[in-house]
Amino acid sequence: MTTSGPLPVSIRETLAGKHILLTGASGFVGKVWLAMVLHNIPQIGRIYILLRGKGRGVKERFEKIVNESHVFKPLHEAHNGRMSEFMSQRVEVVAGDVSQPHLGMDPDIEARLLQDVDLVLNCAGLVDFNPDVREALASNVGGAVNVGDFIENSDHASLLHVSTCYVAGHRDGFVPETIVTDQTPNGTPITAEGELRTLHEIIAAVEAENDDPATETTLREDVVRRLAERGHEGDYKRVTDMVTRLKRKRLREMMAKAGTDRAKVLGWPNTYTYTKALAEQLLAARADRVRFAAFRPAIVESAIDFPFAGWNEGFNTSGPLVYLAGTWFRHVPAAAGNALDVIPVDSVCKALSIVACALLRGEASAVYQCGSSDRNFLPIDRLTELSALGHRRHLREHGNGALERLILSRWDALAADPEHVLNVTNIRKLMGQVSRYLKHGLPEKIPSEVREWADDVSKTTETGVRKLRQIEEVLELFMPFTYEHFCVFECRAIDRHPALEPEFRFAPEDIEWRSYWLDVHMPGVRRWCFPEYEDKPKETYAPKTPFRLLDPPRLAPPETARESLTFSGG
Repeated sequence: MTTSGPLPVSIRETLAGKHILLTGASGFVGKVWLAMVLHNIPQIGRIYILLRGKGRGVKERFEKIVNESHVFKPLHEAHNGRMSEFMSQRVEVVAGDVSQPHLGMDPDIEARLLQDVDLVLNCAGLVDFNPDVREALASNVGGAVNVGDFIENSDHASLLHVSTCYVAGHRDGFVPETIVTDQTPNGTPITAEGELRTLHEIIAAVEAENDDPATETTLREDVVRRLAERGHEGDYKRVTDMVTRLKRKRLREMMAKAGTDRAKVLGWPNTYTYTKALAEQLLAARADRVRFAAFRPAIVESAIDFPFAGWNEGFNTSGPLVYLAGTWFRHVPAAAGNALDVIPVDSVCKALSIVACALLRGEASAVYQCGSSDRNFLPIDRLTELSALGHRRHLREHGNGALERLILSRWDALAADPEHVLNVTNIRKLMGQVSRYLKHGLPEKIPSEVREWADDVSKTTETGVRKLRQIEEVLELFMPFTYEHFCVFECRAIDRHPALEPEFRFAPEDIEWRSYWLDVHMPGVRRWCFPEYEDKPKETYAPKTPFRLLDPPRLAPPETARESLTFSGG
């Protein structure tokens, strides 16, 4: 007797003619998914892009994204001057905001989308690890609640909600594909609604403390004193303006601390993972009324092949670690043997498309984790070795001067204890001492040439100190993932829906890490991410024929009419 496995699902047939509302289209994952689906499934019905703004402004913002981001290069080249017509037939930009009730949409547009949309893909969210907790609450939690309300008001739409594997928080071991709704990572009993009320109470208490007259009196006295020390007589308006700015800055700092403190008390490392977990729990609480799946990527990194090998952007997770391995400071704070669960962005977008089809077919599970640690384990010490090897190759050919080409190109990077004597903090402090000595400690009677040299070196070391502080802060945020905890994220639910089309197959076990890291990822972050760390201009795309979003009345419908299609399980 033979048993057959899951039957392959045609991604192209299932999504053809379907109408999708996409939030977070300006983000890394959102852009790649949009470009991938439009490139591979031109028979898609219509993709509604929710963007913040008003009127023509949101259209111009979307046009700028499509015209300047290299992720849309394959589409521009494939349609060769007809990009405006192609995109305008399949994409409609809608002004709105997930953090607002009714998604901030015009009532008439909302009514139309409630009837038209088959699936909401919610990629929106604030990805800063420790932001002002009010902003994280509005975007990560309020956004999920508002999208859930949209689904409840629709009679047929489903929700694919993008979360993160790291909602697991401070824990070790195997992390299953489930949503825990009754306790936090450290075992504290919880209800989503109760925690939401607590969070609002914390925010109200912080606002009240900042508005206390005693706080303003203290700040005003401090401003007056500082102005007097500088020889400035502060008039009332000047003092008041400075106090207002200080109160605003103080409130944001207090709100950031309040969110971080609450997250850590409950067992999450930061505000981001805490609010994303809370959003999942609030959606799970209405599972009987909302058709949804939580999609949890691990650490999203450079594309393997779409839109092209190495595409990346921004200040991503591994970037600072890789960057550090190319400097003189080669002791990366990490525990040997811990996984750094990396997954290429195009693999993530393939998985998103598969889960979208599962939802549309009524076959979806509640949770899909999307990573590599369960299927193709990559220890962080191996990653560190590969990073050092990639830098050595680069420096031998492109190093600045003989010192980098002959010495730095031969240094190894090591996964080390955070308290190692050559850690970033100690090096930063040493550079700060050197900078202060060159600025204030040199004898007064020295040649002018030496003084000028010392001033130049002092400015260089000050810049280095600032950059090291930025790297240090990022490393501290990632410490729970690289040093403190050993986690393997289950990634098996997606195997129940194998993709028929090769271009959508999800197979992280096929990644050869050495080749990916050295030949794809490191050249990618060096080109797309390192310039951001070094305050260099961002590289933008410039199509031969810029895309313009045409007005709907001028358009013919897409080639494949929705009504003429038959869908498997649809």
